[in-house]
Amino acid sequence: MPDIDFFEFFRYFLGTVVTIYATVVTLQSLWGWYVWLAGGDKYITLVRRYVIVQGLRLRFKTFWGDVIISLLLCIAFLIMWRLHVLIYRHAL
Repeated sequence: MPDIDFFEFFRYFLGTVVTIYATVVTLQSLWGWYVWLAGGDKYITLVRRYVIVQGLRLRFKTFWGDVIISLLLCIAFLIMWRLHVLIYRHAL
């Protein structure tokens, strides 16, 4: 009988399903915004210009602080992932 770790199978399966779901929902949302903002109506043109101006006024100090925090969290995740791989190999 094969040695199957059901927790590890569940974790990888759930991670795959959640990643695919989040990607599909994000792409659908971005496509919806693109279609809505690409309209030629007078008011949609005003909204499009407003969104562009607000994007250009973005506070870069606050934004880059969030980017640095996100990068540090990604590095912590990669370190934990690497340690998990080392522990798993050592357990075999």
